[in-house]
Amino acid sequence: MLKRRSVLAGTAGWTIVAAGAVRAETWPSQPVRIVVPYIPGGATDTAGRLVAEKMTTLLGQQVIVENRGGGNTIIGMEVVAKARPDGHTLLLGTTTLATNAALGLKQPFDPLKDFQPISTLADIPDLLAYNNNVPAQTWPEFAEWVNKQPQKVRFGCSGIGNQPHLWAELFKSRNKLNIEVVGYKGSADAIRDVLAGHVPMLCDVVLPTGNHVTAGRLKGLVVASAERSAMCPDVPTVAELGMPDMVGAVFYGLVAPAGTPRPMVERLNALFLEIVEEPDVKKRFAELGFVTTGSTPEAYADKLKFETERWTKVVRDNDIKVEG
Repeated sequence: MLKRRSVLAGTAGWTIVAAGAVRAETWPSQPVRIVVPYIPGGATDTAGRLVAEKMTTLLGQQVIVENRGGGNTIIGMEVVAKARPDGHTLLLGTTTLATNAALGLKQPFDPLKDFQPISTLADIPDLLAYNNNVPAQTWPEFAEWVNKQPQKVRFGCSGIGNQPHLWAELFKSRNKLNIEVVGYKGSADAIRDVLAGHVPMLCDVVLPTGNHVTAGRLKGLVVASAERSAMCPDVPTVAELGMPDMVGAVFYGLVAPAGTPRPMVERLNALFLEIVEEPDVKKRFAELGFVTTGSTPEAYADKLKFETERWTKVVRDNDIKVEG
């Protein structure tokens, strides 16, 4: 009886795999939607539409972007977490797959269990920049100036609890800097106050802040990447400053609902790896400040786990609290 059950179980498993392979071969049988968890406009939406356009061409089937903004991306993520795992509903995942959990936000799903990672897509590195009136030209000079100030030096960021803020807190702790955050409702407001000298420094991603550095309106302190950014090529990297473990970026990737059959995952992964290698995709992403990546599903899953653990510790160590 045990042997017969084992055979039946093995046959059932083969049937499930075979069925998944058939579905992958016939996919897509209807329009595919990529849920972008932001309102239309902005770099994330633009990236999603670029991917959708490429997918439409390669698949010969319409791929549409569905904007589901709100709830710190939770609304859009829930749509995908609860969708049928048939490859026709995907999520343009962002760093919030890790940071929302780190911040303890209530989510009607588990970001590490209810999604199937497909591939990373692109990174946009963090950048520390400061006002031209600060009397420092290099990282050692800046660190010395900061720590000589009688009060904490304020740094702006585009929102409390977002990835650039969390990275800046990690950088502060690593280097024992005498700084504290000032949260804004967006990068534009933070940049404006640093340009005006109301706040000496800010942490943002390389676009748009990098443009101000390149134009000489701000000084670039460090880019949180292993290689220099094309947006501000004169700014040293964390690796050059002897901190390779401080690489940090807002990152993007494609995920599907958990339970998506393995053959479907592999087909989607191959498709996205092809897309990120397209020269025009790389060029357009670079114009948005992104560096295209691409990975295996397993590497993306490991990245999400690492980033969640990393930012959970930063949130706890710095007692960071956000509403939600």
